[in-house]
Amino acid sequence: MQTRLIQPPTLHNFLTQILKPHSLSSVAQTALITHLVEANLCGIDSHGLQQIIGYDKSLKSGRINPKPEIKVIDERPSLIRIDANAAPGQYAAKVAMEMAIIKAQKTGIAIVGVTNSNHFGVAGYYTRMATEAGMVGFATTDTNVVDLAPFGGRIAKLGNNAISWGIPTGNNPVIIDMATGAVSGGKVKHFAYQGLEIPLGWGLTAEGKPTLNPKEVAVNIPASYKGSGLALISDLLCGPLLGTATAMFKDKSIHNAENGTGHLFLVLDVAAWTDREKFYQELEKAISSLKETPRLQAEEQIYYPGELEIITREQRLKNGIPVPLSLVETLAEHFGNNIVSKYLTS
Repeated sequence: MQTRLIQPPTLHNFLTQILKPHSLSSVAQTALITHLVEANLCGIDSHGLQQIIGYDKSLKSGRINPKPEIKVIDERPSLIRIDANAAPGQYAAKVAMEMAIIKAQKTGIAIVGVTNSNHFGVAGYYTRMATEAGMVGFATTDTNVVDLAPFGGRIAKLGNNAISWGIPTGNNPVIIDMATGAVSGGKVKHFAYQGLEIPLGWGLTAEGKPTLNPKEVAVNIPASYKGSGLALISDLLCGPLLGTATAMFKDKSIHNAENGTGHLFLVLDVAAWTDREKFYQELEKAISSLKETPRLQAEEQIYYPGELEIITREQRLKNGIPVPLSLVETLAEHFGNNIVSKYLTS
């Protein structure tokens, strides 16, 4: 696979330039660009730069509102419901998690539901926000298009929904962030950009046949019956619980609140539940014990959830972000060679 190393500030500037024609509000644009660059820095390339083509199309079609006015439609002591006004999901979700953190500081627990949003990117981005405030965070989302077969099925009925938990440690947090499919749909696309085959069990063709070719994948395969079950739970929590349809009944071609994306966030203030320092000490012991586990293969390191992303981020801040040349070519086809060559090929 051929790649080009791009420095984070250069990627940030490129995204700023290609979003300029859409005249996003400054807060929405900052949230979106910061999120995409951070995804690439952490090695979650499936949710970084390669997503911008889809967002550009959604901005052009009116699915994403460039100047959203996020509204609180219900608020109780530990609960907030938000209408995102078709905001970029990264902006709506950031605002929602910030509200949850503030409310949990007062009550010890808070839950925020978001409707009328869009794809929110990396679920672990928001749970990390909670950990930085010394809190436990949970995030999940549905989709407005189904792309995941239920366990044993061959057509899509579920969203390949993301689920994340974040736990503060006083140092680097524990962050688990996973798709309910074997992998995210974005990861399948990233394999295509890298010119790689996917493992058997990741995707099905439109005819419902297993495939090793990422470009043939029309339906994602769940991470066993467990992933299938969790995907349905996220669909129900982020759809019917928030007053909208289940993902399988949403129509992506209709740009309204009923058919928009939903998110759900939960925050627990550690200090409201236990002594914070004792909590951190117990987590340190648990992580140390985990990493000292005898290995099946001596050369294979044991990582706690989120550790690889921390290591990757440090490396990429120093060395740059590897971007597949095929992705650069695709971006040039979509946005024009002049702007892409100025930032990504020079």
